[in-house]
Amino acid sequence: MSTRRLRALPKAARDRLLMQPWMLRLLTPFGHDLAPERWVFVLGCYNSGTTLLASILRRHPDLAGLPNEGSFLTDALPYPERFGWPRMWCRCLDQMRLEPGAGSAERARRIKRHWSLWYPRGARNLIEKSIANAARMPFLEAHFAPAWFIYIVRNGYAVAAGIRDKANLKRWHSPYAESGYPIELCAEQWRVTDEVVQRDRARVRRFLQVRYEDLTAQPAETLRSITNFLGVAPLPDALVTRRWEVHEASDPIRNMNASRLARLAPDDCARIESVAGARLAAHGYGRREADAEVHRAG
Repeated sequence: MSTRRLRALPKAARDRLLMQPWMLRLLTPFGHDLAPERWVFVLGCYNSGTTLLASILRRHPDLAGLPNEGSFLTDALPYPERFGWPRMWCRCLDQMRLEPGAGSAERARRIKRHWSLWYPRGARNLIEKSIANAARMPFLEAHFAPAWFIYIVRNGYAVAAGIRDKANLKRWHSPYAESGYPIELCAEQWRVTDEVVQRDRARVRRFLQVRYEDLTAQPAETLRSITNFLGVAPLPDALVTRRWEVHEASDPIRNMNASRLARLAPDDCARIESVAGARLAAHGYGRREADAEVHRAG
């Protein structure tokens, strides 16, 4: 099957097909090496705005992206669903973590050959957004040069609520398939993501941190800071005001924290704080504000 026919499939059907090892082995010989002017990696926890940000940047005339998370388009990058942990790579961190070293260059070459089937030919700057990439920044820095890393951080209370709501546990035979993730575990994923990124940012040369709340409150200014960081022209104004499809919803760029916080139970904020309080405070995300939204919704 050609990549053109694969692209024409509905996303869910294409994803299932590409997750089959035999399909990726079949496609490997058709790939080629990639050497763009820039590799741009969008990092963040689940439900933090990574999909929104990557979607916006892919519309830049000088940037190109993949039709899905790159982890699903190659057999050389692990993803947590394989281990029964959807939206929860903190519980299989050893399997997600990649470091430069023996065999890593060949792994990177295989990844690029698989991805080359999906990036537009001749694209000068390539964007990739796989959530588990937050656990492998040093590997990407070593083998996807030159690399730029953009880390988007969002209120951990809202993120924890989003992870709990969105994780498809039954499909991946999660140990929590019947009960659902406890909110503490969702907070742990947010905390571990931030801890790993803050630790590894010293090992990469080009790193920018932005806040979801700033992107949604001042989209033009925040996106201008990103294009300045990348050294490319500003995004067209029309992209700031258009609607974006994210997780089956179509909305303009706007802050969705309130609707997420409204789904928390009265004691959830205390449970989140017990797991991630120090990191939440470091980013200025206060429990008082989160509690206020929960009580307002109640």
